[in-house]
Amino acid sequence: MRLTFIIIYFFSFLANSHEYNKNEVIIDHPIIKVSSADSKIGAGYFKVINNSNEHLYLREIVASISTKIEIHEVIKQNDIYKMRPIKNDLLISPGESLVFKAKSYHAMFFNFNRILENNEMIKAKINFRNNLVIPVEFKIIIGQVNNSHH
Repeated sequence: MRLTFIIIYFFSFLANSHEYNKNEVIIDHPIIKVSSADSKIGAGYFKVINNSNEHLYLREIVASISTKIEIHEVIKQNDIYKMRPIKNDLLISPGESLVFKAKSYHAMFFNFNRILENNEMIKAKINFRNNLVIPVEFKIIIGQVNNSHH
């Protein structure tokens, strides 16, 4: 019985996990969390792993589902978290990773152009300097906006 539980847990984890790989750069488990299906904004979370020997500079995220996407950082001032759009590309050094998560770096998707469905996959591109573009699909997660994912 215990072995069965472990096997089911392992395969359910694999089924819920998705990653994209190009030029030794991995985008792991991109998701967009929204409060409801008709939300107009959502937060995007994922992990970028730089397995290359080159410095990697994340520039932008592009998706037709949203009219505007910004990469934000969260800073804490006087015990208050404040969200700010970043002005420069984000550096990921060789062998390093950057995690987009709650109360940290994340992508803000503004003005969704239609109703979203839970577990729906949304096509996007994550663009880096030097013309590196990694096509991904963000999984929509409805109703869990305050929970940290990674």
